[in-house]
Amino acid sequence: GSRPVLTFDESFDRLDELRVIKELFVDVFGCPRGHPKSKPFVDRVMGFYYADGKIWVRNYQILEEAPTNAKEAREERRSTGSDRATNLVEIGPRFVLNPIRIFRGAFGGQTLYQNSEYVNPNVLRAQMRREKG
Repeated sequence: GSRPVLTFDESFDRLDELRVIKELFVDVFGCPRGHPKSKPFVDRVMGFYYADGKIWVRNYQILEEAPTNAKEAREERRSTGSDRATNLVEIGPRFVLNPIRIFRGAFGGQTLYQNSEYVNPNVLRAQMRREKG
C-alpha cells in the first residue's frame, strides 16, 4: 500500500519508555523507502499522541482539492502559495493504547517499564463483587 507519514508528539522524544514504543511503531507502520510493493506517493498521515498516560492513534487521509474557477485558484495561491487546498480528513481506524509493561525480550525478560496506575479489570470486578456481598 501507500506509505503513511508518521507523526509523533514531543512526548515520544522526552520519555524513555515512549522512545522504545516510537521505534516499535516506526517498524510496524512505516514502509521502507523504495520497497518494491510500496506506492510512489504519500496519501496518509498516522498521528501518535500521548495524553492521560495513554497513546492515542489517529489515521488521516491527505486530500488535495483543486479550485473550481480562476478566482478561487488566485485566492488560494495568494494565501498558501499553492493553487490546491490541502486538508486532512480522519478516515480511521482510531484506537487508544494503554501501555502496561515493556519487557526487554519479546514476551518476557527484565521489565523496562511498568505502568503503576494500571489496575487489572479482574481485580476491579472482584472488588465490586465483594462490595455487593
